[in-house]
Amino acid sequence: MAGSGERAVRARARLAALLADASTAALRAAGGRVAGVYLRAGDAPGFLRLAVLAGLPVPLFRPWWRVHVDRPFPVCDAYRLGLPVVLPNATEAVRRYPQFAAGLPFPFASVHMPVPGGEPLGVLAVLRPSAGDDRDEPLDRELLARLAEGLGTELLALADGDRGAIVWDGEPQCVRPPRPGPRRPRSGASPGTPAPTRSARTTGCTPCSAW
Repeated sequence: MAGSGERAVRARARLAALLADASTAALRAAGGRVAGVYLRAGDAPGFLRLAVLAGLPVPLFRPWWRVHVDRPFPVCDAYRLGLPVVLPNATEAVRRYPQFAAGLPFPFASVHMPVPGGEPLGVLAVLRPSAGDDRDEPLDRELLARLAEGLGTELLALADGDRGAIVWDGEPQCVRPPRPGPRRPRSGASPGTPAPTRSARTTGCTPCSAW
């Protein structure tokens, strides 16, 4: 019979795989370049931790591995308010969140979706190519919202009634982005959400740092 330590390791592995699949599905759904999931920090009440990151080496996001929920930061606002935060271009990001925009390696647009579960369990975030200041690239918010809702449902099922298990401690997991494939369907083209691929699994930080 497995001991408590072994069960904890297995539970964390299942959680990491679930978050990795959600991140890569969000990349496809939003035409994104980078995606990740923040969860509550189990060892630091009032903080969110970046649990997984797909599309960029994890060290580039070190300043944002752990953020306080009251910080003026798009992920924190999405979590605290329970509402999506959408920044369609770099100009809007600078206007609303100058500290966040200044730290990005490229002039990204971004969308930050709360992961619902009665109350927010975390945030699904995607960085996308920045639209021009005079126009916005199409973004299927409904599809991303369904992905976030599905993630919340799966997290609650994984926790099996223990909401305290839906937390993340330690460093983020690095996830290889999916290989280029068919463009995402337009809104309404399919009732489902993009299927995650086997490439969505966490790979460890060492390979990702070499991208």
